[in-house]
Amino acid sequence: MSDDPGKIELVFGNMTKEIALLKELLHPNIVKYYQTDLSDDMMSIDVLLEYIPGGSLVSILEEYGALDLEVIQRYSKQILNGLHYLHQNNIGHRDLKSGNILISPNGIAKLTDFGSSRKFEGLDDGISKSIKGSPYWVAPEVIRKEGHGLSADIWSFGCVLIEMVTGRPPWSNYSTETSKVLTLIIKNGSLPDIPETNFFLKQVIQSCLQRNPKFRPTCSELLKMVFFLDCNL
Repeated sequence: MSDDPGKIELVFGNMTKEIALLKELLHPNIVKYYQTDLSDDMMSIDVLLEYIPGGSLVSILEEYGALDLEVIQRYSKQILNGLHYLHQNNIGHRDLKSGNILISPNGIAKLTDFGSSRKFEGLDDGISKSIKGSPYWVAPEVIRKEGHGLSADIWSFGCVLIEMVTGRPPWSNYSTETSKVLTLIIKNGSLPDIPETNFFLKQVIQSCLQRNPKFRPTCSELLKMVFFLDCNL
């Protein structure tokens, strides 16, 4: 067993960045890091994380399809609480999607997979121009390489809400080809279809999916919206 970042860095490069970040995180809606195990020959590594037997949100959607409103409300507020914690610590998840959200058997949502995440602290104006994320959920400014910050996660959160309402990712009703999906996202004025749903939930989705990141609400502002204020966890 080894928690020596120097040794691990020699073999596994940027993986140590994710491990270092995970060590800092402590929140009920974020998967817990326990330890790192490095083999004696330094040819393999195991990162021991909290076990969540319920599986991912995407597996639930694939099995059951669109979720009931009360379930969406419960899961989404927990996801938002976890994201709020990250943003309070200047950390952008940068790959928020249903596959990176685990759901425990008792209905606790936890964010996971921080391989694309980074602290924005120390970057010029909190902006990064690297391309991180997955096509159906990635914000337009990320694909355009215009520079992005924490608000890119808000766009992705809106996309996750669409997933829970419809049972499928945004844009997937247009194409399953990555290149076509990216073209739709880049195209001026293009927005994913906003599904018909509860008025207050639709209000949240629309506020998240603003092409101009300056117009998107913060996590704390979202938590004050009616849809989440009416949720008792």
